[in-house]
Amino acid sequence: MWLHRSPVRALVIAAALVVAACTQGSGTTTVPTTQPTTAAQPTTALMGIGSFHDVDGTATGQAQLIVTPAGAYEVVLEDFKVVSIEHTNVVLVANADVTATSDVDPSKLLDLGPLKAPEGMQDFAIPADMAASVSDGYHAVVIWDTAMAHAIAAAPLK
Repeated sequence: MWLHRSPVRALVIAAALVVAACTQGSGTTTVPTTQPTTAAQPTTALMGIGSFHDVDGTATGQAQLIVTPAGAYEVVLEDFKVVSIEHTNVVLVANADVTATSDVDPSKLLDLGPLKAPEGMQDFAIPADMAASVSDGYHAVVIWDTAMAHAIAAAPLK
């Protein structure tokens, strides 16, 4: 037989038979394709936002209370600027706003820790055991002078 004498010829004929079988009747071959699917990406939820105003000092920028895709609560400062960060912490207070240091009950504030820099974006994690009470019980972010126990600036969260 002539097929045994030329293995290349046998492969060409076999390929032609496969193509003919696939296209028989339609004249074209349709190759099914699958479209890549994308799962819905978790998003960050904004719980409150406010702009800083002066109390006993000066600070500018915005404060945001967010819930991360992982479910953690954080306070994020954006476009933030303050003169000094010495003895200065970020705290949450129950007050709707703080216009004077006397508005703040130091025993009822949630201290998130010291400022990381005098300006720029900064984020502060809220302890997991406090997360449930944050969205209902705390309504303003305050830049707090820990040495003098007074409010430098406040951002009421809306």
